[in-house]
Amino acid sequence: MTVIEWTNELKLGVPAMDAEHHQLLRLTNDFLAAAKEHAPFSRLTRIMGELIARTRIHFQAEETLLDHAGYPGLAGHRSAHARLLVDAQRLYERFTTLEADAGADEGASRDLTLEAARFLQRWLVDHIIAEDRPYRPYVMKLT
Repeated sequence: MTVIEWTNELKLGVPAMDAEHHQLLRLTNDFLAAAKEHAPFSRLTRIMGELIARTRIHFQAEETLLDHAGYPGLAGHRSAHARLLVDAQRLYERFTTLEADAGADEGASRDLTLEAARFLQRWLVDHIIAEDRPYRPYVMKLT
């Protein structure tokens, strides 16, 4: 599981959003590193829960910013956020269910960890590039 590098491609030039994206990237990399180290499943579950909580806060802040900027794609952006949160929450619920199952086999937890790692590696980078970059010109007018 490869950690994700913070690159100029991910930088929007909007300090508040870049700081939040950087924090989400750090949490994602914490999960990926813990998964690579075969950390206890409880640690992976905790990191994922924290990541989802931070993501919810970030999405609310971003949507408020886009509303103030008059971003015409806000409705679609909100929908993309909602879909990501539903997918992440479902994954997290599977983690908590498996964690609670004391008799769960190691293969099931390994498979779920790999699935989560692939999801996390993909969603943040893809979302910033495909969904967030288009709002940049609207938000830059606020500064």
